[in-house]
Order: sequence, then C-alpha cells, then structure tokens
Amino acid sequence: MSVIVNELRQLKPKQLPMRFSPLFLSLLFVAPAFAQDDIDAKARDAAAAAAQARHASDSLDGQWRRSGVFSLNMSQVSLTNWAAGGFNTVSGIAMFNGAANWKKGKRAWDNSLVLAFGGQQIEDTDPVKTDDRIELNSKYGYDIGNHWYLAGVFQFRTQFTEGFDANFNRISNFLAPGYTLLGVGMDYKPNDNFTAFVSPATARMVIVTDEKLFGGSTDPELRVFGVKNGNTTELEAGGYVRLMYKTELAKNITFMTRGDLFSNYLRNPQNIDVTWETLWTFKVNDWFAATFNTLLLYDHDTDVPRKDADGNIDPGPGTQFKQTLGIGLTWKL
Repeated sequence: MSVIVNELRQLKPKQLPMRFSPLFLSLLFVAPAFAQDDIDAKARDAAAAAAQARHASDSLDGQWRRSGVFSLNMSQVSLTNWAAGGFNTVSGIAMFNGAANWKKGKRAWDNSLVLAFGGQQIEDTDPVKTDDRIELNSKYGYDIGNHWYLAGVFQFRTQFTEGFDANFNRISNFLAPGYTLLGVGMDYKPNDNFTAFVSPATARMVIVTDEKLFGGSTDPELRVFGVKNGNTTELEAGGYVRLMYKTELAKNITFMTRGDLFSNYLRNPQNIDVTWETLWTFKVNDWFAATFNTLLLYDHDTDVPRKDADGNIDPGPGTQFKQTLGIGLTWKL
C-alpha cells in the first residue's frame, strides 16, 4: 500500500481524469491508513515473537539441558601374500563428550564429562593403548549481575587402565595419576557459548596409588607426578583459570575449545600446568561424522621420554601433544 501511495502522490492534478478524481482522492486518504495497519501488524508480530522467545526461555528455567557427542571409529588392515610388506592391524577409538546444565533464577549448575578409550593390535602382539581418559567437571554459580557469577568448581581426572612405555614398563594406571580439584572464585558468562572462571584459592590433590611406578626406589625425595615416594597423595594450593568456548561454524560443523591453567603456590609457582583441548565435529548425517580432537598438556611434575643431542633418552618435563582424527559412527544427544 505504501508503494501505491507514493505513486499517487507523484501524479500531478491535471493527470487525474475528473471522473476518477473522487476515487483517487479517497485512495490518498485510505491508503496511508492501510500502510499504517501493515506497520502496526509487523510490530505486533515482532512483539509476539519476542514474547514467545521469552516464554520459551522461562519454560526451561529449572530444567536440565543435556547435550553430547558419542563417536566410535574403527579401522582394520588385512594382508595376504602382500609383496610390498606390512602388518595386519586392528584399531579403534571410542569417545564421549557430554554436558548437563541447569539454571533456575540466579543459580546455575554446569557439568561436563569426557570419556575416551582406544587401542591397537598389530599381528599377534599384545594390544596397546592409544587413548585413555576420564574427566569430570562441575561448576555451581550464583548470578551477582553483569554476567558475573560467584562460583565454585570441582574437577576429577584419571584414566581407565594401566599404560606402558616403548619398553613395556608400566608408567601409569587408574588413579596413578589422578587429580581432584576444588576452587572458589568468579565466573564470567556473557552467553551460553563462552565462560571464563578465575579462582585465586584452589586446592588440588594429586593421587598415585600404584607403588610400582616408583620402581622400588627408597629415595624419600623421589617424586612421581609430584607425589613423594612413600606417599599416595600430594596436596597443592594455588590459582586456577578455566576458559571454554563453543560455537556452530556452519550447519554441520561445530567447534569447542577449553583450557585450564594452574599454579601451585606451595612449590615452584612459576611452573604453570597447562591443559588445552579442541574438538571439531564435521557431521555428514544423523549417524555418520568426522571428529578431530587435539590435547596439549604441560605439567612440570610429569616426566616425558625426551631425547638429548646424542639421541639418548633423558626423562624430564616437557610439552605433551596428542591429536586424534576419526571418521565413523557418531551419535549426537
């Protein structure tokens, strides 16, 4: 209607036939009324949509919001009289990355769980582990305004089974190491995709329950994963920072990254423990997808098999990095 009104207003009076003048004059008065009705209708629709969105948000208040991705990736190579050489191999990795969040009024409770296990068998040798991880995170907060929450966090990390080095010496196990963390601080959460937690007062317990990891040594100053020989736990107190960001880059591509920083005030506070993870999910359909996961770790109390200039093994602290690319069955919860 607004287009008609503009066209009519551009016409000169002499261009209007006299017998149609009353009709056109009436349109000049009536058309703006219809145009105004259209504007009012659009405004009402927008207001109704906003009200519906607020109602949908309010209806979820006090309810759990759950999400997660489970992936299972398998590979197999079978060779018979293969002139180029090679080995028969079977490998697979299963991974679950899930979350369960709750919010009611000013209170919010966010939880996440990461489980991963993978293995490989070459010919008739014993199977070897390629991935092993258990990580639980829980955060409870109270909204104090401007997207800031007074919050407390809990974290637990360990692995499912024992791990071995290249010489098949056992170097890790369930609860060896294990980490529990408890901290109180401030959480900045401007939206559902980003959160930044800062705690100046955090307690962390390092657990090593497998005595064989000490190699039978009687040195009381020997430490394995930071725990002294003869003990099974080591209490640390320090500062803790945790960041997390997730987004949907495209219709079938999601990205998540999170990082943890911890400094032990009681021993070598300048050595900051770092955990940084990324997860890409490329969805093909409801049950088939590709996932790409990276994990970077640094812990000054964890020895890795470093090589010196002569190629000899010199265990000591170092940066650990792992990347996993999988294509297979994926279920999104």
